[in-house]
Amino acid sequence: MNVTLARALPAADYGAYSVALSFILVLNTLHQALVTYPLSVQPAPGGRPLLVALMLTPLCALAFLPLLGVATVSIGHPGLLPAAGAALVCWQMQEVVRRGLLADGRHGALIALDALRYLGPLAAVWALRAHLDIGGVFLLVAAASALATLPVAGRQRTGWVVALRDLPDEARGNWRLGAPVLGANLLAALSTQWFLWLLAWHDDAPAAAALVALANVAAVASPVIFGMENMLVPEVARARDRLSFPDLLRLVGRRGLVAAGLVGPLFLAIAVAPDWAARIFYGRDSAYAAHPGELRLLTLAYACYLAATLCSATLRGYRASGAVFRMQLYPALFGLTLGSWLTWRFGLTGACVASAMAGALRAAVGLFHLLRLRPLTAAPAALAAS
Repeated sequence: MNVTLARALPAADYGAYSVALSFILVLNTLHQALVTYPLSVQPAPGGRPLLVALMLTPLCALAFLPLLGVATVSIGHPGLLPAAGAALVCWQMQEVVRRGLLADGRHGALIALDALRYLGPLAAVWALRAHLDIGGVFLLVAAASALATLPVAGRQRTGWVVALRDLPDEARGNWRLGAPVLGANLLAALSTQWFLWLLAWHDDAPAAAALVALANVAAVASPVIFGMENMLVPEVARARDRLSFPDLLRLVGRRGLVAAGLVGPLFLAIAVAPDWAARIFYGRDSAYAAHPGELRLLTLAYACYLAATLCSATLRGYRASGAVFRMQLYPALFGLTLGSWLTWRFGLTGACVASAMAGALRAAVGLFHLLRLRPLTAAPAALAAS
């Protein structure tokens, strides 16, 4: 959908949309830490934990609305707040439902609802691209997310009263579990969006639009990255008491090879012919094809994100929140210091260099902490005795 919008909207409008969307993504990471992460590691995520998550989500969205309002004012579109707010709460409700389905192993239902959530807005944006404004895009996202939420949420007919009664205790439990992850998620989101915000604050809307448009090309890996994370966290959480360290490495290695097999050929094609890849996405005469070096750098950044997500998902499965926090802390500090200077000094090129370097640092720190999980894994002798 982002690719279709980049082709249909003027650069300035697409830049404004991208900045507003980036704030929603940051707020989604906060919701992930406080609501969907605790749901993912529950031993029995269906039933009451799902109901609690569905109740907590509108409360989180209400708390997030002032921040979203600041974002819409900062880009000169304060009237976007109602549409963007609807997209925020519906998107987060849908994410709760999909995490519950993942943790329960109901992959068929998950695929069907994801198809509705992502393909529905894409088809609508394509059909209405000549008449669509930014607010309309967010309303489409809200509508599709709500439709993808209702089939599962509507089936939860019992247990609401008990879940509501226990909501304060459950919220405190979520906070104890999610608070260490909250800092890591916030740092990861800020380090990802920071360079875009710097370009926007530098009054360089074309460069901000180009950064997002080029990232869209490299982001062909995003479904694989997010899908792998969503599956690996509950998988490791369920099996961690039975996994020896070699078994854990084999599991992570298998998942990594599958992911690399899916996106590796795409990354290679983009790296070899970046201008060709940009023209496929945006048309023969697109100005975005004039940045082949920057697209190569962003492709390298996404390859690093894939490796880092493999490590962080494993660490989250072991509830190694401190390690996950450090994975995000060091790249964020880099982004706020040297990365900021690179972006401010060299514009789009500097932002792409900083993104690649931050991604490599995150992957290296994640691998270091993954290899230190050995004391938390089951000993082979204990497994044999059991």
